[in-house]
Amino acid sequence: MTEDKIKNLPDILKNHICTLKKSSFDDCNSINMCESSLKVVDFDKIPNEYSRGKGWANVPKSNDALYINDNGWYFVEFKNGSIDKSEIYRKLYDSVIILISLNIIPNMEFVRTKIEYILVYNSNKYPKIQDSQSRSNTFSFILERAKIEEKLFDIDKFEKYIFKATHTYSKEEFTEKFIKLMEKNEGIA
Repeated sequence: MTEDKIKNLPDILKNHICTLKKSSFDDCNSINMCESSLKVVDFDKIPNEYSRGKGWANVPKSNDALYINDNGWYFVEFKNGSIDKSEIYRKLYDSVIILISLNIIPNMEFVRTKIEYILVYNSNKYPKIQDSQSRSNTFSFILERAKIEEKLFDIDKFEKYIFKATHTYSKEEFTEKFIKLMEKNEGIA
């Protein structure tokens, strides 16, 4: 996120700027899911501030990071271990509700036309099938030729319904398909 974008954010978001590397940190395993210095909103910090003083029994869930540029908004969720779809779905909904409730975005139409969702997972901990380099290469080749992006964990059902687009990337795919592109656009790379 560029300094211009950060400067125009509401204080509740501006106060929680960090690097994508920091927002990808897995506390349980003490590792980062990426090494990027792109600036993002550490969206995990927003629910506590949002719910403070409301007397709610539970704090809303949230995605790990929010990245904003001229092309759109991107929620990013990092999963280094097991993936519980119901937890992911709750984070999706709660994060959108927070943005709308705080008047950061105007409505659901904004979400459907401007916000993309990215789930980054550790393919070593969540293999789709028994590892085979030739099988992976063949599958990747077919998807590339068909111009189809692989989407896992039923995230694709939220595309157009809630988000403009959805993506599931391994850590390596996230670096190739998102980080490098955004760093180039920001002049970091």
